[in-house]
Amino acid sequence: MVQQEPVKCVIMRGGTSKGVFFSERDLPRDPQQRDRLILALMGSPDPRQINGLGGADHLTSKVAIIGPGKVHGADVTYTFGQVGIDQPYVSYSANCGNLSAAVGVYAIEEGMVPAREPVTTVRIYNTNTRQILISRVPVERGAPAVDGDYAIAGVPGTASEIRLDFSQTSGATTGKMLPTGNVRDELYVAELGKSITVSFVDVAKATLYFNAADIGIKGTEGPEEFTQDILQRFWAVRNAGAQRIGLAPESRLPTPVSVLAPARYVNFMTKQPVPADAVSFVARRVVGPPPRLHKAFAATGAVCTAVAATLPGTVVHEVARDFGDGVVRIGHPTGVFPVRIARDSEGRLTEASYSRTARRLMAGTAYVPHAVLA
Repeated sequence: MVQQEPVKCVIMRGGTSKGVFFSERDLPRDPQQRDRLILALMGSPDPRQINGLGGADHLTSKVAIIGPGKVHGADVTYTFGQVGIDQPYVSYSANCGNLSAAVGVYAIEEGMVPAREPVTTVRIYNTNTRQILISRVPVERGAPAVDGDYAIAGVPGTASEIRLDFSQTSGATTGKMLPTGNVRDELYVAELGKSITVSFVDVAKATLYFNAADIGIKGTEGPEEFTQDILQRFWAVRNAGAQRIGLAPESRLPTPVSVLAPARYVNFMTKQPVPADAVSFVARRVVGPPPRLHKAFAATGAVCTAVAATLPGTVVHEVARDFGDGVVRIGHPTGVFPVRIARDSEGRLTEASYSRTARRLMAGTAYVPHAVLA
């Protein structure tokens, strides 16, 4: 008797994230059975994920499910799942912009989208946000190009540049770019014993912004300086913000982000200084549960943050330097994340794009014990 269930999958790196990709047809149709399979395959719950493919890190405990997109006016559908590490959950509440960079590459390599040189445009319907993403993938000799000279902070070396446009994702979580209708609000946070000024913005992913000093931090801290006390302050702001805009506590949104006017800090990975004149502002982003500092910056979060920086009156706009070239440069723990923002003559968002790199790391068969699925 065969005691393990074989599952076809591909491991992809997309930007600063890594995840396991599945074709929709290779997973159970029943959502509960599908999630049991994913948890078992990733090795969750376990802090090391030693019995599965997960990397024991928020950035590498991710999955993507790809299917046909015709019914949505797209080339493919893409469902992102954030897999708990020491907790047994698969969250579909938001998208991952870094892993999104690998979706077009996967679709072309799997024959779901014809390869067209020199660039293949892939229309992606993200089921998490129910909106369209546009990926432009360089192609050489009938396959996604791997080699290139584009570098991103948080990934060693260079690779081929993939451009992703999220301009059609306003209101991805709440249905409105400004969930409260205001560019800034006063938010009472019981754990802090006071109200702080915040901005709620929802493009690609609902996010909540506040000044670093308002929660008692410098704003340039690296991962080793983020104590549990600091993390709990961020999460207290998030919880109060979620209640304000009507999101469930388990939604993990809005993501809390502290901001600070341009300042010098040290790159966590390279230990090299990031000069103040290289960034539009400094930001620190906490994800959870449990709350932990994002060591880089989620691409969807970067899109939202860049849009917030161009909205007069927001907390982010107040501290941001304008380089005058349409590019917002977000200073995060491991470098700088540039996002291009463009608006038409009436102020409508026409571009919210960033560049990433991606590639296939392996393809094959994973095995899940039948007993886990019973």
